Amino acid sequence: MPTIEKNQLSLADQIKAQIRTQGPMSLATYMGLCLTHPELGYYKKLDPFGSKGDFITAPEISQMFGEILGIWVVGQWHILGRPAHFDLVELGPGRGTLMADALRVITKDEGAKKALNVVLLETNPVLIEAQKQALSGISPVWISEIEQLAKRPGPKIILANEFFDALPIRQFQYDKGSWHERMVGLKDNRLVFGLSPTPMPRDVIPPQIKFPEQDAIWETCPLATKTVFELAKVLNRHGGAMMAIDYGYEKTTTGETFQALSNHEFTDPFADPGNADLSAHVDFEALINAARSAGTRAHYSGTQGQMLNEFAIAERAKNLCAANPQNAQDIMSDLARLTHKDKMGDLFKVMVMFGTPPPPLEQDKALLASPKISHGFFGRQGGCSPAPLASLNVSGAMGDHPDFIKNNRAIACAAINVAPERLAILSQVHSPDVIVIDETFDMTSSPKADAMVSKTPGIGLGILTADCTPVLFADPEKGIIGACHAGWQGAVSGIIANTICAMEKLGAEKPGIIAALGPTIWQHNYEVGPDWTSRFLARHPDAQRFIAKMGKNQSEHFDLPGFVLHELKKQQLAHIAQVGGCTCEHPEQYFSHRFATRKEEKTGRQISIIALNANKLTIS
Repeated sequence: MPTIEKNQLSLADQIKAQIRTQGPMSLATYMGLCLTHPELGYYKKLDPFGSKGDFITAPEISQMFGEILGIWVVGQWHILGRPAHFDLVELGPGRGTLMADALRVITKDEGAKKALNVVLLETNPVLIEAQKQALSGISPVWISEIEQLAKRPGPKIILANEFFDALPIRQFQYDKGSWHERMVGLKDNRLVFGLSPTPMPRDVIPPQIKFPEQDAIWETCPLATKTVFELAKVLNRHGGAMMAIDYGYEKTTTGETFQALSNHEFTDPFADPGNADLSAHVDFEALINAARSAGTRAHYSGTQGQMLNEFAIAERAKNLCAANPQNAQDIMSDLARLTHKDKMGDLFKVMVMFGTPPPPLEQDKALLASPKISHGFFGRQGGCSPAPLASLNVSGAMGDHPDFIKNNRAIACAAINVAPERLAILSQVHSPDVIVIDETFDMTSSPKADAMVSKTPGIGLGILTADCTPVLFADPEKGIIGACHAGWQGAVSGIIANTICAMEKLGAEKPGIIAALGPTIWQHNYEVGPDWTSRFLARHPDAQRFIAKMGKNQSEHFDLPGFVLHELKKQQLAHIAQVGGCTCEHPEQYFSHRFATRKEEKTGRQISIIALNANKLTIS
């Protein structure tokens, strides 16, 4: 965010001066200056809460709100296994009212009381003083950025009430077939909106917005999604949960929600910069997607009214009325304001997310040694799908819920730092066909093929298996990667050689290529019939050594990984290795089609991913 030198000018005059010298600024820049300018920003100099401020939040309305969140915190602490120490974190804690009310409930549990450390994310010195008074005897720790939270050990339980609505947004307006950013400029020395003459690339706009009307406005808050992503990584690393409550909308949509509030009244957001609260409605779908892209379990949890009613706030109100009959009318009025659909009950929405430890994965030492390459062979553990597809199923072919599949793919991608929207997956058909993946590839498509190659940084190549052999390739020096699905049909048809040939066409050289096989079915579990053996040997007469008679019935068994290794060795590569165990022998660790078939059950698919490392570019 551009900074303005400290001087005697008002913030409005300083902003106008910057526009004159540097040109129109984004709405995010304008909001950032108005809210957080070091000397004149709204949140740097004022206490905006309560009847004497500009707005009232739920904790200021009734103690019941914070008490209900306290119940949720205690529940999460028990779910975490009652850790001996945990951080109870609040983002933007206002005067400390919510935390004080929550602690009144939390500290009734002696174990939780002893274990908790209160951590407050706050930068307003006026509010920090108010928080010290509200939480006297608690000794909170104050932090100013998420990075400080990440460095603290132990699980985190995070509360964020009306935090994300105050983060700066950007606006884009649809005009005559293209999207343009709305900028803050000057007209007759007045701050006004205008459109950037340069259209935005269409792929910047979410795919949910398909048929916008003329002058439609889309709002995005890059800082909010970045913050959620960073918090998700903190929860994944340390364990824990977060509840975010804010006014906003469940699904990404168009519409202008940017607003200014002063003395409990809506006002012109350009009228008095630095002296009015600026905010916008929160896009909960965007926040949830950001959390899931980091690999956490995150979901929309309904409206504020639904959440409070699920935690029996009406019963709490009844008890308060019995204890304070003289205040019964006010208590019931507060209850209605917090929960009724025509008040805060429906306007405010709830999101929760839960830390997900990185899933188990297996890696090849040679690939791991290259800083240019990210890769992993994943099993079935560490995801969110229920039985019989528990739990890291990434296939949509088995009837799993699309949300589970999307989240599982994100979990795997996050474990090796690949953006889930940059993961290429094929419709594997046991063919010898190879596809080149580059920036022009539609990541939402799944073309029929069984191998991919790429030289584009940041793209992940994902192979799905449940007994067949996944093979990951890389020429780190040339920056070329490949991945193939080698079932017996593909292996016999030449998928190995075809993948390497496609890599060579991109610039790879065989003496520099590393190849690693992942978990697959081993010979003693891969029984085949005599007809299959005849067909196989007709195509590979010299491959008799990969078929052996085993077991009580001395039936024929095929050595699939042995055959794949044989095909790889013929290519004279730099390094060839096998990683992982037998999928059929370890059904608790891997998905296995053959094991599931014996049990007359269905099974999922695990994923193996390889990528060239790259920094992700986003709107900021």
